[in-house]
Amino acid sequence: MTLVTLEHVGKTYSGRGGAWQAVADFSLALEEGEFFCLLGTSGCGKTTVLNMLAGFEPPTAGRIMVDGKPVTKPGAERGVVFQGHDSLYDWLTAEGNIGFGPRLAGKPRAERRAIVQKYLTMVGLGGQGGKHPSELSGGMKQRIQIARALANDPRMLLMDEPFGALDAMTRAILQGELSRIWSETKKTVLFITHDIEEACALATRVGVMTRGPGGTLKAVVPVDLPFPRDRTSDGFMNVFRQVHALIHAEIHPA
Repeated sequence: MTLVTLEHVGKTYSGRGGAWQAVADFSLALEEGEFFCLLGTSGCGKTTVLNMLAGFEPPTAGRIMVDGKPVTKPGAERGVVFQGHDSLYDWLTAEGNIGFGPRLAGKPRAERRAIVQKYLTMVGLGGQGGKHPSELSGGMKQRIQIARALANDPRMLLMDEPFGALDAMTRAILQGELSRIWSETKKTVLFITHDIEEACALATRVGVMTRGPGGTLKAVVPVDLPFPRDRTSDGFMNVFRQVHALIHAEIHPA
């Protein structure tokens, strides 16, 4: 079942220096329950695509639909996980951050506690709920961001390079954890990255954008490999080479 459609979407910004196009004629359909990685070089417009789907800013061309309804503003069915962890509320504990959405939704206290403990455990932070963000490592903060988004029970997660600022070891661990969480929840995921290996390790499909400005969707590569992914296998390397060739052609055009 198709959950998300972007039809000939474009985004043009205007400023003192004139107008410039960030995204051009971008079309994509996302199936419910899939993990889609959108990959591209810096400045290609991939974060702009996520922001428009999140409802943070409107497209200037085309239309975006979620479950058959036009996206005009942020909505609870679309949970967002940002690259930086500064979106956490410093004055709240981990439990307070995760339970913030359910509290706003009017969930009873006992139900909120159950939701918070469920997702703390799911992200591997059981027993850490009483800590404030300043007491947590970068990787732990990103886990709290994921738990906070899941606690609202969205139809899909929009993730903007959530592991981009982490060291390589922590990043690899969280990639594995995210893959496990996705397998458990089957949430639809749009994951933005510029890392080819990360995309191939996580995605059921990888979309590659043309270089910016005015980037669009160049190609979609299916990743029909079992989880967890063996990054040394022939199958993984074949997918990696396909995606790498598409990106390389944008970095070094003929």
